[in-house]
Amino acid sequence: DEKDWPLMPALPSYGYGRERKGPRFCSLIHGQNLKDVVITGHNGSINGQGEVWWLKHRRRMLKNTRPPLVQLMWSKDIVITNITLRNSPFWHFHPYDCTNVTVSDVTILAPISGAPNTDGIDPDSCEDVLIENCYISVGDDAIAIKSGWDQYGIAYGRPSSNILIRNVTVRSLV
Repeated sequence: DEKDWPLMPALPSYGYGRERKGPRFCSLIHGQNLKDVVITGHNGSINGQGEVWWLKHRRRMLKNTRPPLVQLMWSKDIVITNITLRNSPFWHFHPYDCTNVTVSDVTILAPISGAPNTDGIDPDSCEDVLIENCYISVGDDAIAIKSGWDQYGIAYGRPSSNILIRNVTVRSLV
């Protein structure tokens, strides 16, 4: 039930929510201004149960932008490894303005049809990122390197840089 999800202000480099003007829903796993973050699951899984969000999005029933599954902001020294992320309401992993991010041996799954905007990994205004040994099968971009959105991203002035992607298998309609 979306009324149980806290709302957050729009990202500074986006100006307003990606899907709706105004605030956006907070991610299921969220952190800001963190250091030395490790998310691992010994091949466990985090399921965002996105189906209800996708349906409400298609029916235009939501007043705010859907939440990502995992979003870390203004953080550094992040490792995501040995875990499956699945069925996010929106983007699966969205590091925002982070430094030294490693995503390794991660599986990201969502239906390739009927799961709108379920990007796999979206480093956004990040630097020193390694994405390796991953399998990503989603309903939109497998990996989308971002630096904000339009004039808001330009004004924020933090381009993504030094991103290495290797040994990644992707499956997507895009």
